[in-house]
Amino acid sequence: MGTVPPLGWRPMRRLALALCVLATAAACSRDSSPKPIVLGVPTTAATTTAAPSFVLPTEGPPGPEVVDLRAPARKEPAPAPNLKRANGRSPGGALVFRSSTPVPDDLVFMLIVGSDARPREDMRRANGDSIHILAVNPASGQGTIVGIPRDAWVEVPGRGNQKLSTVLHGGPELFAKTVRHLSGLPMEYYALTGFNGLPAMVDELGGVDVFVDRRMNDPYSGARFERGWHHFDGQDALAFSRNRHDTAHGDFSRSENQGTLVLAALAKLRHEVTDDGGLRKWIDVLLRHTELDVPRDRLPGLAALARSLDPSDVRNIVTPGRVGTANGQSVVFLGHEAAAIFDDLRADAVLGRAGPATTTTTEPPPTTTTTSTAPSSTVPPLFGTTSTTAAP
Repeated sequence: MGTVPPLGWRPMRRLALALCVLATAAACSRDSSPKPIVLGVPTTAATTTAAPSFVLPTEGPPGPEVVDLRAPARKEPAPAPNLKRANGRSPGGALVFRSSTPVPDDLVFMLIVGSDARPREDMRRANGDSIHILAVNPASGQGTIVGIPRDAWVEVPGRGNQKLSTVLHGGPELFAKTVRHLSGLPMEYYALTGFNGLPAMVDELGGVDVFVDRRMNDPYSGARFERGWHHFDGQDALAFSRNRHDTAHGDFSRSENQGTLVLAALAKLRHEVTDDGGLRKWIDVLLRHTELDVPRDRLPGLAALARSLDPSDVRNIVTPGRVGTANGQSVVFLGHEAAAIFDDLRADAVLGRAGPATTTTTEPPPTTTTTSTAPSSTVPPLFGTTSTTAAP
């Protein structure tokens, strides 16, 4: 299948989420009501990496060749009435960012999963419908979003081989363990989202501007857009990230579109958030729609890191694969092309060679002086730190 494919609507929300979540959030107490998202640190998180592990076909026809997403795709649909006209615009450049929150020094690898659980269903025990790895190199300010086909035929540690999407029925920890085993990458965190968190978050943040690179007219997802910049509300974002029937390469293109939505969220973050107070707004939105289980002391730095990223320095790809059959199911076999991608990312989280370390820094929060001798009632920085973040 393709090298730069798409997934489902749910990852987009989580991806956007996650970037913000990673970038923002604080732990919150759990209750019995279902929450749209779960963020966590896998209990088996690895600190070292291993070689990728793939399950390849052993019998039967080899299936079609790997789809090259750069090759000519199916034609765009004929013009149709009632498509939403382009009504958005490029978010523009980043604003000056003043912060007292330091970003992490180490590489960041995060797993983002969108389950197909509907409201009132347990998203931890459903199908993993959208799977992405977010890899970030804080030193160079670069990153990679890697979509993995949901139908990938994988080895589940201790359980044999099965479709990746079904592994989530064993819980998010097993899912994270399986993707680490598959990729050889040390995912420290995972983000899991259900069906209803994305629209609410997008709406509360005032929508997001996304460039739709081809006309869409999909009655199944509701994605009905003319080509161009669109200002998506929550339902638009959901439809765009779910569309797989009217895309250039089906599920692969859907996964790519989900990565596009995440990048659009990053662009919005850079264009709107100027200080720790702005980060808090995004955190509050996440807390209203998310169940978090990430160490509190890691969240501030991840949020600042997300704010520092320039979307143009984050590459959006989907692992290539080959369609085949296993146990009577249509599956995707990942091979040498996918292994090469994971191998390349392991050293620096960047495809190819990482760029030089960034030297620009964000402006520190303005300081004020006073001549009063009375004790001052100062408010500590948002996350209780005093050093400056690295610049985008």
